Amino acid sequence: MDWSDEHDKAGPAFWAVLSEVTNPKKNADNPFYHSKYTTLESLKKHVNPTLEKNDFVLSQPLGENQYGRPTVTSILLHKSLQWIRNGPYPIIMEKETPQGEGSGATYGRRQTLSAMLGIVSEDDDDGNAAEPTKRETTKPKVAQVKSDLTAGGCEKQTLYKIDTLLATAGVTDSTAKIKDEKAKAAMHENNKLLTFEYMKKNNILVENELNPLWYAKPKEMSILEETVRAKIEAADK
Repeated sequence: MDWSDEHDKAGPAFWAVLSEVTNPKKNADNPFYHSKYTTLESLKKHVNPTLEKNDFVLSQPLGENQYGRPTVTSILLHKSLQWIRNGPYPIIMEKETPQGEGSGATYGRRQTLSAMLGIVSEDDDDGNAAEPTKRETTKPKVAQVKSDLTAGGCEKQTLYKIDTLLATAGVTDSTAKIKDEKAKAAMHENNKLLTFEYMKKNNILVENELNPLWYAKPKEMSILEETVRAKIEAADK
């Protein structure tokens, strides 16, 4: 997340929001992943009273990145005109159509706002909801094999290993000792951002800025592992 240069007013107010806001009820079903989630409309209705109580208004503008791809950003503007921003993040579209962009924008707005406030607005599906999907009928054995892989084609154990290495290297924060689920969820989302920034800084290709490890291909995952291990070794010398 980014903050305005001055945030002496927005900072305490945002802290109050985080301490007061609760997880919304999941009021919609995702039939493809057999999970439940909160619609964007319901999410806003749930969080707006807490935001307004602490002198924030929410803005979620669309934009474009350097590649001309659509993006979405969540901005909390305090009455002092200080602000907090999450994004811009790329909009993930199943189809390159206005309808696909609209659906992707809705998902992006829901995800960036939830991450910003450290709340859970959907069942955990390892990022499948953001994945451009292919509706295929597979045999149970094939489905079981695929479930052991990330969206980028890496083994989940590889993802967990590199996730641990990133925390060891000080790139991300460890959630191991965090017991509060809301605090852990907020830190988990912030770690995704820190991972994206680290990969970008080291010129490692990022397929998805919202969930960089889950979408990283084996080649990029290997480069990332080498880079992080080198950072750890340098720190030990």
